[in-house]
Amino acid sequence: MDDNRRILPDFLHRTYTQIINDTEHLGVSVVNTLLPGNLTGIYDEATKLILIDQRLISAQQRCTLAHELVHWEHADETCSGTLGSKIERHARMETASKLIRPCEYALDENEYDGDAYAIACELDVTVQVIEDFRTYLAMSQDMAGQRQNTLYRI
Repeated sequence: MDDNRRILPDFLHRTYTQIINDTEHLGVSVVNTLLPGNLTGIYDEATKLILIDQRLISAQQRCTLAHELVHWEHADETCSGTLGSKIERHARMETASKLIRPCEYALDENEYDGDAYAIACELDVTVQVIEDFRTYLAMSQDMAGQRQNTLYRI
């Protein structure tokens, strides 16, 4: 096992402040600041620094911090170009999977008739994270179907 492997704490049911407290021993710094434009968060691998836009509301802070910590976990260095978009897409799917339990999502999906905003409010995440989680579930089901088809061909 690689001694330099980065392991994230559990994000489920944790507030923004709790997640920050959980990450103090990881060697990554988190700073709330005013970010330009529509940026909500930035991770810099060279300095191990996460910047979170100070104008965000609680759920946005929590989701953005979780997302940037996924970048930290994988030592991501770029979000530009083709490689950057793949890294970003992977980080979004992984963030959603770390913030939402499938059983809780299923209950809320049923209770709120699929209303992404209501589900997001209930789970203390953003609508974007709900959309990413739906994509994650669809991808997981596609992969499971492909594995099953491969087994039937053997």
